[in-house]
Amino acid sequence: MKEDLVSELNAVKPYGAVEKEMIKRTIEFINIHDFPMDQKLTAGHLTGSAWIVNKERTKALFTHHSKLDMWLQLGGHAEQEDHSIRQTAIREAKEESGLNSIKLLSEDILSVDVHMIPERKGFPAHPHYDIQFLFEADENENLSITTESEDLKWIAFEDIAQYNDELSIRRMLEKSKLRTSI
Repeated sequence: MKEDLVSELNAVKPYGAVEKEMIKRTIEFINIHDFPMDQKLTAGHLTGSAWIVNKERTKALFTHHSKLDMWLQLGGHAEQEDHSIRQTAIREAKEESGLNSIKLLSEDILSVDVHMIPERKGFPAHPHYDIQFLFEADENENLSITTESEDLKWIAFEDIAQYNDELSIRRMLEKSKLRTSI
């Protein structure tokens, strides 16, 4: 599993120097930890995210994350039943949205981000090595909000910066626009 993921990460075309460095850091992290998906690992852990776009490729689905109080793409921690970080992203996309129409558009990794998660309930601040995948879903299907979310919303590409203007969000948006032929 680790060797396959490192190979996939090496195949990612970075969107600038920042993502190139994050890919390098993620590969180093994977190589030094036996179980890099273990969410109990205080040095950090891999997470899987779903950048979900509508069929027309004009909107992306965002969640207003309860704990972080931010608008973000869907995703999260690996569970024991996840055999890969891709499976984590698929499971999280379905669980956090309630959508049945979700489909993975590419087996290839869309983007990579490394970000810090603040200390919470005695668990120290730690990095998430987030592996992001591109999905599509029907924006007319009913959404199901979970306890992890305050809200779910399809946001027009041109309005996304009003909700979250972080580099990782801009990167996923731009990279997904480049994959319009999928």
